[in-house]
Amino acid sequence: MRKILGSDVNDPTGEPANERGLTNQAGDARARDDLSLPYADLERTIDSMNMGVVLVDAGLNVQFINRAFYDIWKLTVGQVAMGCPFRALMDINRYSGVYAIPDGDWESYVALRESEISAGDVAPREFRRADGCTMIYSVTALSGGKRLVSYYDVSEMKRREVEAVEARHRLAEVLESLPAGVIIYDRDDRFVLANRKLKSALPALSGVLTEGHTLRDSMVLAQRSGYFRDTSDEDLDDLYDADPEAWVEGMVERYHTSQAVRERRNPDGRWYQIFDQRLADGTFIGVRVDITELKQRERALQDSMRENEVFRSLIDNVPVSIYAKHADLRLMYVNQGWCELTGYSKEEAIGKTDLEIFGAEGEPFMEADREVMRSGTTVEIEETATSADGMVRHQFARKGAMVASDGSLYLIGSTTDITELKQRETELEEAQRRAVLADRAKSEFLANMSHEIRTPMNGVLGMAELLAKSDLDPKQKTFTDIIVKSGNALLTIINDILDFSKIDAGQLVLDPIPFNLSEAIEDVATLMSTRAKEKDLELIVRMQPDLRHLYVGDVGRIRQIITNLLGNAVKFTDSGHVLVDVTGRSDGEATKLHVAVTDTGIGIPEAKLKLVFEKFSQVDASSTRRHEGTGLGLAITSRLVDMMGGEIGVESGEGAGSTFWFTLTLPNAGRLETRPAALIDVTGARVLIVDDNAVNRTILTEQMLSWGFDSCAAKSGAEGLQVLQAAQAMGVKVDCIVLDYQMPGMTGAEMARIVRQSPTLSETPIVMLTSVDQSLSGPAHRDLAIDAQLIKPARSSALLEALVAAIQRKRAPNLTPAQMADAQVPAKHASNPAPSVARLRGGQRPGGDGGLDILVAEDNEVNQMVFSQILAETELSFEIVGNGRRAVAAYGERRPRMILMDVSMPEMNGLEATSEIRKLERGTGMRVPIIGVTAHALKGDKERCLEAGMDDYLPKPISPRALLEKIERWSWQDEERRGAV
Repeated sequence: MRKILGSDVNDPTGEPANERGLTNQAGDARARDDLSLPYADLERTIDSMNMGVVLVDAGLNVQFINRAFYDIWKLTVGQVAMGCPFRALMDINRYSGVYAIPDGDWESYVALRESEISAGDVAPREFRRADGCTMIYSVTALSGGKRLVSYYDVSEMKRREVEAVEARHRLAEVLESLPAGVIIYDRDDRFVLANRKLKSALPALSGVLTEGHTLRDSMVLAQRSGYFRDTSDEDLDDLYDADPEAWVEGMVERYHTSQAVRERRNPDGRWYQIFDQRLADGTFIGVRVDITELKQRERALQDSMRENEVFRSLIDNVPVSIYAKHADLRLMYVNQGWCELTGYSKEEAIGKTDLEIFGAEGEPFMEADREVMRSGTTVEIEETATSADGMVRHQFARKGAMVASDGSLYLIGSTTDITELKQRETELEEAQRRAVLADRAKSEFLANMSHEIRTPMNGVLGMAELLAKSDLDPKQKTFTDIIVKSGNALLTIINDILDFSKIDAGQLVLDPIPFNLSEAIEDVATLMSTRAKEKDLELIVRMQPDLRHLYVGDVGRIRQIITNLLGNAVKFTDSGHVLVDVTGRSDGEATKLHVAVTDTGIGIPEAKLKLVFEKFSQVDASSTRRHEGTGLGLAITSRLVDMMGGEIGVESGEGAGSTFWFTLTLPNAGRLETRPAALIDVTGARVLIVDDNAVNRTILTEQMLSWGFDSCAAKSGAEGLQVLQAAQAMGVKVDCIVLDYQMPGMTGAEMARIVRQSPTLSETPIVMLTSVDQSLSGPAHRDLAIDAQLIKPARSSALLEALVAAIQRKRAPNLTPAQMADAQVPAKHASNPAPSVARLRGGQRPGGDGGLDILVAEDNEVNQMVFSQILAETELSFEIVGNGRRAVAAYGERRPRMILMDVSMPEMNGLEATSEIRKLERGTGMRVPIIGVTAHALKGDKERCLEAGMDDYLPKPISPRALLEKIERWSWQDEERRGAV
């Protein structure tokens, strides 16, 4: 070959080498020696190549073949002649089985190859021979149409590549299966690989754990992500926030150390052990082993060791002897308590048996131990042992078997010194014997006292009952009834004291019967009224109006409970009032009753509230001397309520009065019986209540409402007279006056006298409420002509009867006494027809402007609903506004014929709004009726309403009948006023 990769090269003869051709490479050696040195060197170089090379001319005739070609195609030099067609080489290879080309495809395959070679350059292309060898084939175009065809056997390289890939896969599988994170950087700190464990340990760095990133990239992101804050290198850690760039450089430099083993905690709280190493070739390998659980176990072990120390110290300090023995009953552990109890040290005890320590006295101990080991049960026994100082001590021992985790059997036990307990037990037995004797003596004493007290008491009660059957006036009869009931109450108390021991023993038996709760409570109140009067206290009873059932219960015990609570309230109250408030909720079969006794007395400090129901307990020791009492009353009361399945409690504050309450759930026993219908219907009768006590006024008003009466309450005699005069001016008749006798300023008697002296009011019935020592039958009060006198607290039934009788006598004066006795209690007002409002509805407004009938000013949404529901049934036009300012504006726009004005409202109250409206009316000759709506229990409400310019007022809660009557009354007066104009 003269030229291979360039232009032709002449041989030494001056002829082109390509034209002379090349003789067989096994030809004349001398001819080779004659070649010039450059040509010989080039030929030797080509022959030494691993690549098989064939040089062909433009006609595709072989010009040169190197030695590697023969080897690759497994040919000998004699098989190929220079100048032969390239096809001849392919045919030889075909016959030798190198090509795996079917016979039918051979010609087209050869033609394709010859066409490729003739075409020029062919990029290196891989193909596989029939023998499995992988070859790289390429064609290079030379000058003069020559082509250099090259073949390179890459089979070995391919095999090694496959092996390398397989090895890499195996390595990857190994790395991925490792229970540790592994990361590798090359000598230039470029990322090579990281297994899943490593990436999961450092999730924030996943973006830089890929090819193309460096160790420094990882450190920068680690610092931003809060990783590696604690490296145990204080100088480096100080740079973490102060100089992040310096910290990154320091970390990279640190990873260039030859080897490092350390522990690190990640931000997620997990611990890792770090193994970093630089190999000799500069490769960095880092291993991260998750040791979190190991750390936890290590910490748990440390905690356990500390706990063991604490427990050992605790066991040593408990005042109980604790010990443990091996299966052979030799002591393996004793605590300090054991040493103190026996008088022996731990050194003297460990490894020995009880027999060796205590001598023959220890044999019973060991026998009990053997029984425990045989049965595996835990036993509790009393033992007697002699301590090292010779003192005999009584012990309570508890022993049991324990099987350790390795199957070993142990006995564990504890012993408590009960020597002093035994001594106290003996003393208690003696004390109990004496107590039994004393209790028997007490019972005999109480039995004798019971007989001695009951005998004269029965005589007193018998004579009082005979006296009650004689001809007595009402006041005398009341006194006689009080004597009888007081005596019976005293007998009940005596019986309760005698039965107190039965309560303690659980032997007291209740006697449930149907009873009238209202009557029972009023009985007690009547009994207490004298004591209340002595202290000038108001004694008030309120029964929820709809509690109209008889109930089944032990009425004697219930009366006793109320007596105790009411008696205490009167006893500890020096001024004000005592209220018994009874409410309840029925489910049809039974009623849950709530009885509260509220006083305005001295109250109870919060710290003493828990003591009030204790036996023989007083809140203040001095109270026993000032108020008397044994301290048994509330204790008995609490026990009785508990026996009846109820609850009892107290709410109080020092100086703020007290409320004692209890609840009982009692079966219903039917409705209370009612009398035949009344001869004269008194439904809707107007009753004026005059009482200076606000609570009394509230309760009396509630009673009137429940009985179907329309009522108005005044807080004094003067105010009551004003109401009567106002009613008379409006043409409204008052059917009866319920008048309290004892009031400041003007007494009830003084007001009654003024009423009797009035030509227009003198016929008004009066029911007077007095105290027990006040009589109105004498000459001084004869001119008052009181229709009925009731002693406070007035029984509801008696009050109702007195009211009905008085009103009927006024309305039908010719009824006989027998007919009056048959008069009936009125039905509830809800069943009666409402007053007519036709006058307001049919009247004409000035100018016929078609304005508004009624304007309501009320801020409370519930009350707004009440007004809406009542007025909606009247067919009157109405509008509701939420405050006084809006009421003034609505008056100017709508000109209503009547205004219902709430007194207390936001922004502008009802009094201010009334004053503004009256200013607007000046000079117009008009005056719209304004009815103030107010809480009647507040003192001074009426005066403030009238002073502000209101014409009337209506108390809350709103009664439909009262509201419609007010509308009817003022619409009539408004019509008369317009007619006069």
